[in-house]
Amino acid sequence: MEHTEYIAHLQGIVQIPTVSSVNDASTDWSEFDRLHRFLQEAYPLIFEKLEVTTIGKASLLFHWKSSHAEKQPIIFMAHQDVVPAPHEEQWSHPPFAGEIADGCLYGRGTEDCKSVLTSEMDAITELLEEGFDPDFDIYLSFGHDEEVQCTDDKKGSVLAAKYLEDHGVKAYCIFDEGGHVEAVGYHGNERPVALVGLAEKAPNEYVLYKEGAGGHASKPGKGTVLGDVARAIAAVEAHPMPYRLTPLVKAHLKALAESVADKKVAKLYAHPKKHWDDIVKLAKHDRELDAKLHTTFAVTMAEASAQANVLPSHAEATMSVRILQGDTVESVKHYLESIMPCDVQVKATFAEDPKPAGSVESEAYHLMSETIYDIFGKETLIVPNLMLGASDSRNYAKVSDNVFRFSGRLKTEQWGEAHQVDERMPTDHLGVPVQFFKAFLKKYSEK
Repeated sequence: MEHTEYIAHLQGIVQIPTVSSVNDASTDWSEFDRLHRFLQEAYPLIFEKLEVTTIGKASLLFHWKSSHAEKQPIIFMAHQDVVPAPHEEQWSHPPFAGEIADGCLYGRGTEDCKSVLTSEMDAITELLEEGFDPDFDIYLSFGHDEEVQCTDDKKGSVLAAKYLEDHGVKAYCIFDEGGHVEAVGYHGNERPVALVGLAEKAPNEYVLYKEGAGGHASKPGKGTVLGDVARAIAAVEAHPMPYRLTPLVKAHLKALAESVADKKVAKLYAHPKKHWDDIVKLAKHDRELDAKLHTTFAVTMAEASAQANVLPSHAEATMSVRILQGDTVESVKHYLESIMPCDVQVKATFAEDPKPAGSVESEAYHLMSETIYDIFGKETLIVPNLMLGASDSRNYAKVSDNVFRFSGRLKTEQWGEAHQVDERMPTDHLGVPVQFFKAFLKKYSEK
């Protein structure tokens, strides 16, 4: 496949604004229909050779059925939906135009994560064209609502995972968004660094709330329920959950120590338990390290009276809570209740426990590592990672023991970050993940 085709494929789906919404009635499903039609036109061989099943409202599950399956299947994942781009005037190029400038393709979803979807489709197309004959089944699973929280009966990834379970699928491994290779020079790296997500924190939403009698604002008395909720917010921010060193984060720090330019920090990372007090001090000034060491609370929304002269009869604040392995929905709720002032109540409105972390000792992890060395060079430093954001792959824990949040992409200074203004992807690197996925499948076929 020509490099120009990689660009055209990504450009085509970026130009289709598949913005998801918690409320199905607010989602423009015609855009997802447009995306599906584009995929049929761009990847006719996949639609000819693979079985295609629509899951839920708009998720797609492709199945390449082997005629002589002897090994466990492989699953590649990505999601079709994107977050909104509400302030288009802030963008250098319109967020859904798919324009190319300065060697980059600009647009919402280029990084998160339509470039993952196209690279997986491009890889499968090329293997079909080459006559690749795997002795294992291959699945492509593309969710439609990864960017929003919704109930299990609507969530595309939950429904797709259940479909696979019901059909007896137990995969050798799964690849999804989340990890990448940082190029030499990026973040001061002296060698390529492959960040491989082996787990992710569980995304939850908790509400702090209090009821009251309400009344006229001219007679506030000693205060309002909103004031009490504000005091609860202050208590949450003043009493974060304690730091803990999980096995995965310990492995992450020890591996990362080899690439840290600051030798003092590298020494701490190499032996995090031995230097725990110093690690804690570092975390106080490093938001990413902080988030890897404990369950975090972020107060993001508040609600009370609808009018200034009315005392609120109900006040609440919503928190985004990311639960670390070792904590649970209930243990976090109990902790919050223990620090609540003024009889403020706590409830979890979206709740899920974190899934277990994968292992660096698995055969699949070693095979993936060999492929990384083949594509990115033997000097590449492979670092197991805890993903701080959420992905659809967390819902596939029962489908495979080896869920790799790794996209095979090469990250440089040109990248535009997910969800930000001027999200973008360098066009000269679009073929790299295609080669990675092809190489992994061929290596698995030969083992």
